[in-house]
Amino acid sequence: MMFETNDDGGGGRPDSSESSNRRGMGASLPPSSAARRFLLAVALLLGLVVASRAHAYETPLRLNEVARAYTLGVGEVRCASAAEWQADPYSSFRWGYTNVRADYTVLPPLICEGALNVADDDVPAWQRALGTLVLVHEAFHLRHWRFRRDEGKVECQAIVYFTDAAQKLGANEAEADNLYPYALAWHRWQTQRFSWYRDRTCVIPPWIPPVP
Repeated sequence: MMFETNDDGGGGRPDSSESSNRRGMGASLPPSSAARRFLLAVALLLGLVVASRAHAYETPLRLNEVARAYTLGVGEVRCASAAEWQADPYSSFRWGYTNVRADYTVLPPLICEGALNVADDDVPAWQRALGTLVLVHEAFHLRHWRFRRDEGKVECQAIVYFTDAAQKLGANEAEADNLYPYALAWHRWQTQRFSWYRDRTCVIPPWIPPVP
């Protein structure tokens, strides 16, 4: 399932009990210069750890180049490792999410693998189609337009531009057309199950079977 979050990526404000504990620990230390230097070193170390975790995601060039064709140059697409996705508080959204405040998208390994290998027959066709569809969906959440928070409008754009995106990712026209039914099936399943993904004004391109 694809969702967006308004979280700014900086984490929540510590609660009062945590703040009190911090003040209590600080008050119990002797006000010596050695103690102050020790606390400063610990704070710097923690800051480096947090910073390294915040930038640990991969940002594949190809995914970002394709996404920016639809975001009009806005934002960043990040691919999480299995461990990073498992530790991500928003991984319950399953297929990825977009932070609309900080303009970045995070995708799980299954989605990134599908989108990055769209022309590779060793990767299941449904995974390649889903990876492409999710990438375009989240790209339209990143795009600064009036419907960026409207799941129905965003999903409509994802299915409309699906074959175009598949070709931008490396598939040829025939491969993109062959993946399209999988994208249509996912789109149909999602819009029937979750009403907020429906856009009654969406004109979905028909699938044209290949002529033998």
